[in-house]
Amino acid sequence: MTVLLHVFSTFTLGGPQIRFAQLVNALPGHHQHVVISLDGRLDAAARLAAHVHVTCLTLPELKSFTLPERLTRIHRTLREYQPEVLMTYNWGAIEWALCNRFSRLCRGVHWEDGFNPDEATRLYPRRNLFRRLALGGRTEVVVPSHILMQIASQQWRIPPARLHYFPNGIETPAHLAPAFSVKQPTLITLASLRKEKNLPRLIDTVAAHAPDSRLLIGGDGPLLTELESYVSKHHLNHQIRLAGRIDDVWGFLAQGDIFCLSSDTEQMPLSVLEAMGAGLPVLATDVGDVKSMLSAANQPFVVQPASYGRAMTQLLAAPDQWQPIGQANRLKVRQEYSFQTMLNNFCRLISPP
Repeated sequence: MTVLLHVFSTFTLGGPQIRFAQLVNALPGHHQHVVISLDGRLDAAARLAAHVHVTCLTLPELKSFTLPERLTRIHRTLREYQPEVLMTYNWGAIEWALCNRFSRLCRGVHWEDGFNPDEATRLYPRRNLFRRLALGGRTEVVVPSHILMQIASQQWRIPPARLHYFPNGIETPAHLAPAFSVKQPTLITLASLRKEKNLPRLIDTVAAHAPDSRLLIGGDGPLLTELESYVSKHHLNHQIRLAGRIDDVWGFLAQGDIFCLSSDTEQMPLSVLEAMGAGLPVLATDVGDVKSMLSAANQPFVVQPASYGRAMTQLLAAPDQWQPIGQANRLKVRQEYSFQTMLNNFCRLISPP
């Protein structure tokens, strides 16, 4: 049985964690997974199927150690579990990639899905240097967007032989047709409630440019209470609802007419793929690969933040375009971003070189 050790800065519900659960649930063959959550959160473990062999560990105490002490503890943990493959996810797990690079205890694969808010507009030179060091040697690097491919190649100096483009994918329902409402359109979004999602931008834009619409915000996260207070403070409870954690994604998206993404930074958001699979038109900030992910008909509504309000007004004023744009999005996601393609890529990734 192949042992894979996965290190996350947090195992709360987010894009990388949901993707991980979907992949291991569908993975053929026999594998033992060890999941380490560095902040002690294991919420995403609820998404794992009963038949999957997974051991979940928490190591929140590591953050109180010095760097040499952390690296010693990391080395000890790797020797204890003896994985065939170490998979590290994003900046929060980079020290594990560094330790494994120099100890060479197992094959290393580092997933980079995007950046924290502090690197939304520019990357820190010191972090780039650390990434070059940690992701050197034989470490393989996996990214979901063409923009990240360029960054990994040019700034982190990852050679083509160790760099993998790994687009996200989804399993779309066979039959799903949104019932568009022109009288009171429903704008809808689905996101982990974190700073980089910039949901105040969406709330403010709806209040200013869509007074006859309602907004549904699905998702949980550290900013839930703050956003609830923000909505109440601006007297928008009649128009905007925070629905909290969403388990039935397709049922939730079926309530919407237009999907909205207001993030400051993204690469290849799973929520946009799900909106496409639900047959919705998408209004989005122009971040990461979002524009190229969407159909050509939808691309005019992927804009810079300064144009977000104007684009919302234009899309709301064209209800006759919602269905054809949504159908074009649904066709594209089924043709280019299928779950089976993502699973096949993952199987190749974990196969012995």
